Amino acid sequence: MEIMEDGNLMDKVHILLQRDLEYYKSKQSVLQETICPGIVGGRLDFPRFATFASVKLVLWWEDEFVAGFRKNSGLIPKSIQNSNVDETLEAGGPIVKKSDPEKFVISVGKSSEQLLDHLHILTQEALDHADLTVLMGALGAAALIKNSLWFYIQQCPIKQGYLNPLQSMYKQFQEMAEALAERLLDMHCRLISLYILQDAESLDWENDKPFFESERGSYVIQMWWTYMQGTKEDLWNSVPPKMAQMVLAGMLNESLTILAVRYMQAKPSELRNKLLAVDISNLLLCVGQLLPCICNCADEIIGLSLNSQSKIIRDIHAKCQELFFCLLLRGIPLDILYKVTFPSIDETFPSFYFKVFRKGVDNLEIFRSRSSSPSPWVSLALPHILPEYPKGVTSLGDLKDNYAIALEIMGLLAQPQPNWSSLLKVLAMRDGKVMSELLTLSIERSSPTKYAFESNPSLFECSGFLCLGDDSCKTVYSSAALCGPEHYYNVVAALTHVILTFGNNTEIAELLISGMDVNKDWAHCMDRREVWNLNYPPWYSAILNLAKPFLESITSTVISAVQTGASMYQAMTIVLACFMQLWDSIHDAVPRIAFLIQDILPADITPLGKSALLQILVSALYKELVYKSEENKKSVTFAEESKDEGASVSKSLEHKNSVCSFDGTNSSPEAIALAVSEALCSIDEDDKHTGEIEELLKQAKEALEYNDSQSEGCKRVEQSLQMCEVLVSDLLMTAEGRKSLKIIYHFLSCNSEWLLQRLNVSEEETHFEPNRLTLLSNKLLHTMFHVGYRQFDQLLTGKWQPNWNNFFHIPMGLSVDRVWNQISMRWEFNDANFLNLSSHDAKIVLDLTTVLKQA
Repeated sequence: MEIMEDGNLMDKVHILLQRDLEYYKSKQSVLQETICPGIVGGRLDFPRFATFASVKLVLWWEDEFVAGFRKNSGLIPKSIQNSNVDETLEAGGPIVKKSDPEKFVISVGKSSEQLLDHLHILTQEALDHADLTVLMGALGAAALIKNSLWFYIQQCPIKQGYLNPLQSMYKQFQEMAEALAERLLDMHCRLISLYILQDAESLDWENDKPFFESERGSYVIQMWWTYMQGTKEDLWNSVPPKMAQMVLAGMLNESLTILAVRYMQAKPSELRNKLLAVDISNLLLCVGQLLPCICNCADEIIGLSLNSQSKIIRDIHAKCQELFFCLLLRGIPLDILYKVTFPSIDETFPSFYFKVFRKGVDNLEIFRSRSSSPSPWVSLALPHILPEYPKGVTSLGDLKDNYAIALEIMGLLAQPQPNWSSLLKVLAMRDGKVMSELLTLSIERSSPTKYAFESNPSLFECSGFLCLGDDSCKTVYSSAALCGPEHYYNVVAALTHVILTFGNNTEIAELLISGMDVNKDWAHCMDRREVWNLNYPPWYSAILNLAKPFLESITSTVISAVQTGASMYQAMTIVLACFMQLWDSIHDAVPRIAFLIQDILPADITPLGKSALLQILVSALYKELVYKSEENKKSVTFAEESKDEGASVSKSLEHKNSVCSFDGTNSSPEAIALAVSEALCSIDEDDKHTGEIEELLKQAKEALEYNDSQSEGCKRVEQSLQMCEVLVSDLLMTAEGRKSLKIIYHFLSCNSEWLLQRLNVSEEETHFEPNRLTLLSNKLLHTMFHVGYRQFDQLLTGKWQPNWNNFFHIPMGLSVDRVWNQISMRWEFNDANFLNLSSHDAKIVLDLTTVLKQA
């Protein structure tokens, strides 16, 4: 598509939209650009794709912002901008574009209004032709422009009393995005109601012939399940995540409205009665798999405290409960219904029937109030997680550990994008049970050490729009299909980083340190002679990474000091002084884990200064200095070397017993960094710095005691959503924290079945080997005929035998009238069929009718 890059913004926008409309009319499609995966979703719910025109408009807006405000806004990363912009601005050089803040706001407002009109045209065309691709492209464009406008509103404050023209446009794009999502939902609902849920043969309830010779359930539920699964994948891969959940929730709710009314009003014949029960059981199993995709927590999945949940979640649970109620009273065999309802009946004494019936009805638990306990239908839909209905449960904390954790894992992995708060909650639940399982497995299979140095590490940058170029869009850190020792090493390091962030001393000792000392050489890295050794165990590497931000300023300070003439002795003093001066900025987990390790060090291990804390700090600084020295290798220059060039080369290769004569004033920063790093290995020799070391350790201990409040550790993460989000934000603010969360999430998602087997809640009978690095997707045929690991129609084939008696002992808050309304619709209660019943069944029908009508 040819567009104009130079000239006035309004002229360029007019031509851009004109070309975009011409392209649509000729191709019946729109050009779309991919948004960086690291930007997708979030609080603003960025789209996965947007039209080319919207992306180009945002780029032009950013150019106008730079021209008007003489700085980058931050919306588009500098890597996408002209690399000379900042230098030009700092030097006061000329800028080709001329603008000002007021002109910028006016231009953005007018151009966004033109794009809005353009999107209205595309939307109408898409709706007229039922073109979901164009509709989702327009939706992505509206979402991108809405978020960009929100960003510029924050950057362009307007004087008090004046209206910001961007505010009105932001509101219009917000309304348009919501309207397009509603249109998308409406199109899917129409497809479902008019085509998917229509099948004359299987819906002919009064037919005296069995459907498909009673060998299968109806096509309707199977096709609906397949359509919902396929649509979910499309939404997850094309629509902004939160909007995708909203659309899927609407589809599920509208579908259940149709299906619930259909099955509750159906009056099947004798030969079609089984079909009704099979369809409802299939449907509830399908909903049990779909519901976690639209829920944010386990409480919503099982229907705990429904009054506090969103309306659509309450509606879905209510409809599923009505279907479960229908299945219970109309799917149960008549003789079992009689025995379950009236367990004290003795059929040899028919004269006592009425009295006993009355007593039985009054004592049935289905008539008791359910209060805030889980929805009863969930015990049928999730039999592997809730094999029995959990009575007396009013909160997730009342459930057994394995059930509660499995529900949270199910909700976590069903989301359209990773929910880091939920991940942290899963890891911390029930005293870190999942964390313990993952650590035990990974430590057992991990390589004992790994070389920490990476030469010239390059940051990953995708081709998506708005990519930050800082690895934030990188979700997979290996292209292998199966885990090797190095992958388990990364998992251990990631888990260590996370547990040190939220765990208290007791949990760190039980979860981490107890797993570390499995290896007999675990403390080898803590010996003073190993400071130079960059082969670290995974847990030690994670600890050193926590200290990294604390060391950046120390590295530059000590190098500058040596460059200005400080000796190595003075450099070591400066290092210790910096440790003390900057101590408040160190991650509090570093001294905590150091003091815990100090108490269990083997007798043959002697750290620097006999302190695990000093060993960790010096090792971390040594590593940073070595990195610095490798940036641009140069030879070290000594003070006494000859001016002769040949002598200089030979002298630079000689081994020096001491670095005290090092000439920092004539050496490069890289050479100084290497020399200082070597001097750090002997910082405690000859008692040169004993006083400073003791003062540092004293300060660290006092600070630790001052800040050591009795933290609840895992419990605060499990019980407080706000605390969970705060801790996750701390992790996401650092590169290592983001990487750790992504590694754990990817490993957990690929090997979740193994974890469910460890929790004894898996439906997979064969052992799952926890070494996967790729997600396995089911084939279409498997999806069509299976709900999870269960085949369709298990009630029909006999593979699932419901325990009807247990269902009748679940409090449901039913009334006798509602029970009678459903039982009276059974084929046995039809007057036309009464004469065909056996004397036994006829007597049951008469007695049930008498009791339930008079109760």
